[in-house]
Amino acid sequence: MVVLDIGCGKKKQEPRAVGLDREPGSAADVRCELAHFPWPIRDQSADRIYLSHFLEHQSDILRVMKEVHRIAKPNTEVVVETPHYSSPDSYTDPTHQHHLALHSFDYFVQDSFERFTYNAGGFRILERRLTFGGNFFFDNLGRLFAALSADFYEKHLAWIFPARNIVCRLQAVK
Repeated sequence: MVVLDIGCGKKKQEPRAVGLDREPGSAADVRCELAHFPWPIRDQSADRIYLSHFLEHQSDILRVMKEVHRIAKPNTEVVVETPHYSSPDSYTDPTHQHHLALHSFDYFVQDSFERFTYNAGGFRILERRLTFGGNFFFDNLGRLFAALSADFYEKHLAWIFPARNIVCRLQAVK
């Protein structure tokens, strides 16, 4: 089983994963510039792919997802974790180029209009959820409202009870 950790940084999501990163001192097994395409990975070679705190740093998210689709085998699970737009973490890091919401991942769904318009690859959303920090009162209120209706939460309450991260599990459709 080939597990890739794209933009792995100093710690891979799984110890046996093959890490890709451009930074010296990272846990990368393959050092490469991930803003240049194609990546040095064979077509349809990955069984699982992690993009943990990577996507928000990329100038062309749609091209990244097209590349992820290229290297994924059919039914490969792609796990994306990124700061939610309401998280202070989203705006603190000056290298973040995008601030994402739960529905940002709709652009990558196999049958979406956007997939054909932007050619962002074909995926199925298996799960998407918000994570929250450790404040017992405020974070639990955010969790509750997001569980009741993520759309209502993002439209009306995200700036009052900010989420921490978005975790989205996708499956490559080929």
